[in-house]
Amino acid sequence: MPLTKRAQAWLATLQRETPLSTAHVERLIVDAGRTPHAVWLDFHDRFAGFIEEVGPGDIAVWGLARAVDADPPRAWIPPEDVFIRPADGELPEVIRCADAHPVHEFELAADGWFAGIGGPCPSFDMKVERHGVLHEFFLRGRARRTVVKDGDAAERGKLIHGLAPWLIVEASSNDTQFFLTPARLVQYTPGLDQILRSETEP
Repeated sequence: MPLTKRAQAWLATLQRETPLSTAHVERLIVDAGRTPHAVWLDFHDRFAGFIEEVGPGDIAVWGLARAVDADPPRAWIPPEDVFIRPADGELPEVIRCADAHPVHEFELAADGWFAGIGGPCPSFDMKVERHGVLHEFFLRGRARRTVVKDGDAAERGKLIHGLAPWLIVEASSNDTQFFLTPARLVQYTPGLDQILRSETEP
C-alpha cells in the first residue's frame, strides 16, 4: 500500500544521500551467508539514503548498507557492510537498517517488524506514517502535551471510545494507537495503559 500524503509530506522534509543500489546490497547479504528477505530489499529500495534527525547533533541514515564515500560520513557501520543478527531462541533474525547509534535500535526483522524510533510497529511504513501524523499536527502551531496514566481506567476507556472515529489506521497497531482530531493528537499505549495527549493552543 502506498504511503499517505501526510507521510510523503514528512519524507519530503528529510535530506537524502545517494544510496547503494538494492542489487548491490542484495549481493552483500548473500555474500554474508544470509537470506536477502524481500521485506529488507523493499525497505532499502524505497527508503535508503533518507537522513532522519533523531536528536541534537544525532542522525540516522536509513539503509541496509552505505558506500565508502558516503556523505555525511559513516559513523556506526563499516563501508559496504551489512549487520545481521541471527535468530536466537525467541529473538528473531534482524538486520540493522540505518547508520545510527545502536541505542536507537534501527533493526528490521525478516517479517518487517521495526523496533526503533517511531516503533515498535509491524512495518517501517507504519513508522513513517506515525512521523507523518506528528508532522501534520505540529504544523498547526504550538501545542500543550499531557500524559494521562494514573486515575480512573473507565474514564480513559471512555475517552478512547469517543475518539474511535479519529483513529489513524495506517499509523496504529496493537501496541500504540494514534487519533488525530482538528485540535488534538492522542497516542494511546494499551500495554502501559497510558495516553499522551497533545492539544493545540489558542
